[in-house]
Amino acid sequence: MKRLFSVLVFSLLVSMTFAQNNLFTAIGSSDVATLSSKFGSDVEICIGTEQDFYSKSSATKRLEKFFAEVHPKTSKFKHKGNNKNKTSEYSVGTMTSEKGNYRVFIYYEGEKITGLMFNKDE
Repeated sequence: MKRLFSVLVFSLLVSMTFAQNNLFTAIGSSDVATLSSKFGSDVEICIGTEQDFYSKSSATKRLEKFFAEVHPKTSKFKHKGNNKNKTSEYSVGTMTSEKGNYRVFIYYEGEKITGLMFNKDE
C-alpha cells in the first residue's frame, strides 16, 4: 500500500513538472497557441513595467506582439511553488531572446494560467 501511494505521488509530480516544462518550451518557441490553450478567461500580463488584465483573446494578441518584438530563442523551467493559502500556484523560469534575457513567472489557479510576468535581466 505504501509503495502504491509513493508511485501515485511520484507520477503526479512528474506529470505536473512535464506540463510546466511544456509551457516553458512553448515560450521558448513563441508557441502562443499552446500557452493560450491554458489561459483562464482573464489573464494578467506584465512585461517590464507594463501591466494589464486582458481577455483570453486579447492576451493571446499581446503575447504574439511581445514575442514578435523580442524573438525568444529558449526558455527553461526552474522551480514551482504556491501561495501560503495554497489557492494558487506559480512556476518560475527563464527566457533567452534576441533582445535579452528574462525571468518568467507563470501564475495558475487550478489548471488555468491567470498571469504571466516577463522581467528583463539588467
